[in-house]
Amino acid sequence: MIRIKNIVSFMFPVIVEHCHGKVTDYLEVVQSNGQYVLNSQNANYSFGGVHVIFDKLFKKININQYTFNNVLILGMGAGNIIKLLQEKYHVYCPITAVEKDEVVIDLAKKYFDIGKYKSLNIIHADAFEYACSTTHKYDLIISDLFIEWDVPEIFASNDYLLNLKRISTSNACIIYNKMTELPVHKKELLSLSDHFEKVFPGSEIHTLYVNESQNSILYHNTLPVSQKNQIKELR
Repeated sequence: MIRIKNIVSFMFPVIVEHCHGKVTDYLEVVQSNGQYVLNSQNANYSFGGVHVIFDKLFKKININQYTFNNVLILGMGAGNIIKLLQEKYHVYCPITAVEKDEVVIDLAKKYFDIGKYKSLNIIHADAFEYACSTTHKYDLIISDLFIEWDVPEIFASNDYLLNLKRISTSNACIIYNKMTELPVHKKELLSLSDHFEKVFPGSEIHTLYVNESQNSILYHNTLPVSQKNQIKELR
């Protein structure tokens, strides 16, 4: 049966499981082109367009030129950022992934083999509360927090951004994902980017597209290029 579903998925997507989440009411795992994808009712959560967006970003900023000692992902989903970092961009340092929805964590383990990453520490917690309370510091922080298409307002607050600053090392890379497909999201981005720039001076906005949908990434980076990459460039 699994093999038949895999073959059929190359012709049209197949829903292999749907359920109620603790944060998002409806979740589904879909097999598309032989691969599993996690969706909500209206949006892709992992391993679809979101995977493509982060792959494009990591290529654009040439993430391989930096050395990371530890990574924090706020909003793990099914783990597509983890897969990209470890399997494609060879970031093997410890990764802490915070996910509020325990159903999403279960689906990530069941279908997306998230347990195979030995350097990964999954924390079942609210991302805002974790950012407020943790005493750990990270040199790569990725904020990828959505309910359907929307980033909850609390994650656009000064408190949240200031806590990202507090838990980042003196030289760090901060990546904040925001969907900007709709006019309301573009308006939200104007306010968010002003706050982000005040907390992280010299930040950039990278606009990326997949299937004609738009995401905007707020990006701040003060990490030096690793010595290994400097030697390569000299050669």
